[in-house]
Order: sequence, then C-alpha cells, then structure tokens
Amino acid sequence: MKVSGTTKFGLIFAATLLVSTMNVDAACQGDMTITSQNDMDQIRNCKTYSGNILIDNTAASDLRMNGVELLEGDLMVTNNNGLQGFGLPKLQGINGQLKFANNKLLSSIDVKQLYAIRSLEVSVHPALNELKFAAGLSQAEKIIIADTTCTRIDGFKMTTSKDIEISNNIYLKSLSFANMSSVGNILISANSPALILDLNTVSGLREGSFRNLAGIELTSLQKVSGDISFISNTFQSLDLPAAVDIIGTLTLTDNINLNNLSMSKLGHLGGALSVVGNNQLSSVNAFPSLQQVDGTLDLSGNFDEVQFPVLADVRGGLNVQTSSNVFACDDMNRLKAGVIKGNSFVCKSAVAKPKSGIKGVNGKGGSSGGRGGSDDSSASTQKSGFLVSLTAAAGAAAFAYMINI
Repeated sequence: MKVSGTTKFGLIFAATLLVSTMNVDAACQGDMTITSQNDMDQIRNCKTYSGNILIDNTAASDLRMNGVELLEGDLMVTNNNGLQGFGLPKLQGINGQLKFANNKLLSSIDVKQLYAIRSLEVSVHPALNELKFAAGLSQAEKIIIADTTCTRIDGFKMTTSKDIEISNNIYLKSLSFANMSSVGNILISANSPALILDLNTVSGLREGSFRNLAGIELTSLQKVSGDISFISNTFQSLDLPAAVDIIGTLTLTDNINLNNLSMSKLGHLGGALSVVGNNQLSSVNAFPSLQQVDGTLDLSGNFDEVQFPVLADVRGGLNVQTSSNVFACDDMNRLKAGVIKGNSFVCKSAVAKPKSGIKGVNGKGGSSGGRGGSDDSSASTQKSGFLVSLTAAAGAAAFAYMINI
C-alpha cells in the first residue's frame, strides 16, 4: 500500500533525512502477510515501512520485527495459537493500528521503544502477565486492553486520548494515567476487585464508566461533557472536589461500601442524578452547590436524610425511596412547589425494597430525561493537531509524526 502525500495521517520528514529514507524503497512498502521469521526479515533494512502487516494463524513461536522504526499502516497479530513471544525492538511509531488478539500462548510483547501510536488493542491473552512501554507511550488515540492476565500495565504517558477501555484483566490491581489531562470516553470495568485507578491529573472527560474498583482518584476533574457512572465499586469514599459541571447523567449504583460522597462544587447536572442502592450511604448531603438538574432526581437506598440546600430547578421528576423509617419527606415536599418541573413525584420512607425511578438504571446508567438531557458532544468532535518527534537511529535524522484527535 503506497502512502501518498494526501494520506489523512501523513508523515512529515525532517529536511536532513537521507534521500533513501525520504523516498521509500519498493521493498519497504505494500501490504504483507507474515508466516515466519524469514518473511519478517525481508523488511529488516527498512527504517520506515509503508503498508499493512498481517500475522494471522501462523505456526511461529517467536517473531521479531528488526530494523523498522516507523510503520505507516496497521500491524495485526491475531489467532496465532503457538506464538509465545513477539518483539518490536526498534519500533518507535505506528501511524495506524497495533492489534494483538487471541494469541493464547503469547506471554511477552517487546515494545521497549514505542511511544507514538494511532490505536492499540491487546485482547484475549490468557498468558500475558505484563505490558510495559519502557519509553513511555506519550501518544495514543485509542487503547483497548481486555481479557488478559496482566498484573502490570506500565508506561502510559499520554496527556490526552480519545477512547480508553481497560476491562476483564482479573489480576490488574493498579493502573495510572499520571500525565493525562483530558480523555474522551473511558471504561474501566471487571478487572481485579482490588484495582486502584489513578486519574488524578484529568480535568476533563466526555464520558466515563467506572466499575468494580477498590479505589479511584479524580481530584482534578472539573467538567464531564456527557454521562459519568460509578457502578458496583467497593471503595468507601468518592470525592470529586473540583467538579463543577456534568452535562449528562451522574449515576452512582450499588457501591456497597460507599459511606462518604462529596461533590462540593458541582452546580449543574445536564441529565439525571441517580443515587441508587448504595446502602452504606446514610446521608445524601454531597451536593451543597447543586442548583440545577435538567433530568430526574432519583434517590433510593437506606439513607436517613437528603439535603439539597441551594437546589432551585429540577426539570424532570423526583423519586426518593428509602428503607429508613427515620427519613421524613418534608424537605422533598417543599421542592414540589416551583422546583420540580416534571410530572412524576414520589417520596417514600420505610420501603421494604426501594426502587429507582429511572428505567435501566442498573445497566449503563440512567437516561437523562427532562429538557436538558442531551449532552455536549463537542469534546469528541473537536479536533486539534499535535506533533510527536521521533528520533531515528544513527545516520538518520528525526522525523515527525502527526495525529489529529
């Protein structure tokens, strides 16, 4: 596959690059299917390879891509039942997708110099115990790591990313995105029940779903441009001290140990507020600054009190149900006149089985409801360019690798 100058994800080469590198040799371009190390060695003299490379259902036990520093195309390593080790010792950038899928004996992936990539997927690898980006993965638009036995995933250094999914890695107990300032959609689910997630530097995200966590740090999060949910986690405390605006729905469901909830600066919810089945949460008093909810106000559990001291506008309905016989509906009834705009109004205490008023709340998260339920998709559609410089080996100059997010 020859790469033209109008390719969407183009490469800009430094003026000092050798002519032989700037004009990709015929032997260093075109789609390839690899079946053995001999096939792989055909491109070992290519610093840049322009084309897609497929390694599927081979008999090889170990493969190494020697020499290639930049791949303009996709590298797909799939369904190789005997493959145990795979090396990319010189590769620094991939202007495409790197996919490892369903290689059931693969226990080692060497990506020691890789730090710029369009898309990464590592899925269904029951023998893979570690994934490490020694140089620091500083640029990645999309990441999926799912169904592995990884105890460690190290080296995420991106400041921004569009899509992240880390799921079903049952031995993964810690995960950090230490440099991340903004992320599009993020799903963290069904990893080790002891997983501690560090997102302390993230100030903005589009949508987030966090499940089955023992701990989460989101101390810098200011704005969510869509929905955010915390479901079936075991942490005792959740504090979002900087969060001011959530454009979609906020869902907190079945967090069985949650007894401390605080979102002291949150002033606006563009969707629903759903706090359901957090039975250790005795008081719902986490929202002292909340003035407007554009969807439904939905609370059910075992709480003794609910406080919304400055709430002035709920454009959906209200559902408050608790098993506590101490709770009184007086404060909620005062909201009925002028604050609650929706037609539905339910407030009950001493309920044997409190129920959510939002359909599907135990799934992905509640619907937004009300007039303001639509989210702001600008975070996912807005594009900005950024540049990553990649240093070539001896005798070659640096080249730049551009991706638009």
